[in-house]
Amino acid sequence: MSGIDYSKWDKLIDSSSSSDDDTQHEFDRCDEGHRGGCRVPQVTRLKYPSRVILDSNGVRLEEAPPKALASPFCGATAPPRETHSDSVLGAIPFNDESSHAGSDTAAGNASSNSNVKTEGARSADQERLDATDDDEDLLYESLARNGGREGSHHWWTQTKDTVTVSFLVPWETKGKSVTGFRLYEARAATASGSELPYIHLETAIQVLPTCLASTSGGPPASPAPLHIHEVFRYPVKLSEDLIDGCWQLHFMPKRHLRLLVVQLFKEPVGLGMTLWWDRCFVSDTISVIADTHAIPDRMQQMKATPESKEKAEQFRKVWAEAHEEFRRRMQGRRREIRE
Repeated sequence: MSGIDYSKWDKLIDSSSSSDDDTQHEFDRCDEGHRGGCRVPQVTRLKYPSRVILDSNGVRLEEAPPKALASPFCGATAPPRETHSDSVLGAIPFNDESSHAGSDTAAGNASSNSNVKTEGARSADQERLDATDDDEDLLYESLARNGGREGSHHWWTQTKDTVTVSFLVPWETKGKSVTGFRLYEARAATASGSELPYIHLETAIQVLPTCLASTSGGPPASPAPLHIHEVFRYPVKLSEDLIDGCWQLHFMPKRHLRLLVVQLFKEPVGLGMTLWWDRCFVSDTISVIADTHAIPDRMQQMKATPESKEKAEQFRKVWAEAHEEFRRRMQGRRREIRE
């Protein structure tokens, strides 16, 4: 090891006495030819990293570096061979006929094993692709379950407690591209001209410059945000715990679709009552459900619980009677005002 001065190490001795005089006397005595009885340490120069073993037999130093017990290239090359000059040749292929035959056999086995592994890897990759395609097909079918599709703008689906809307966004859209997402309650004009409080969904998607090609052949246009502003037809819950993280991006590589999916909870209309929506947003026209009694999940629920169907019929009957009574009283008040 370079940088270490060994000149004074040979004069080191080991003594049980802590006195300097005793140490000097011991050194002088050993220097007179009695080194055999002194505990003088032995200094060994190390040319490379070595291993020292301490056991019951004493101290053993392994000066030779450890040799590899196995080669990662088994079957391809021969192990190192010693020559008559005690030098070691590198790993080289055998040259005799038997070695050629063995190499050919090993090469054939390696080739067959490689083919088997390749076919296995391909089949595994194909299974993963098929599973991915199946998952994508199931996801695509569920986009409009119990709901519908509003052209190329959005899909919506519902359960008895939740509603999920999926907006079609540019393929290059990333999570950081979605900005200004918020849900709030505000008044909106209805078809009758009156203004009632509704739940608004608003967000902006920053379209990447590569998506906006210039029609004049010049440089690409600057990024322009894609605004989404919709008004829910029916109320949803606006609790911070429920709307925090309510949106995410879904990718469908097979169909080359990227969707901004928003899942919310319906606001219950009454205790033990379920409101099945006929549309998602006030502006929907294509995805409107004409008969909410034909909604698949609702029909399954009716078949599973026949008593719920009777309760629903009773509720509709009482609701219709209450509306009729309300109209009758309103007409009576109008007559009194006119008179």
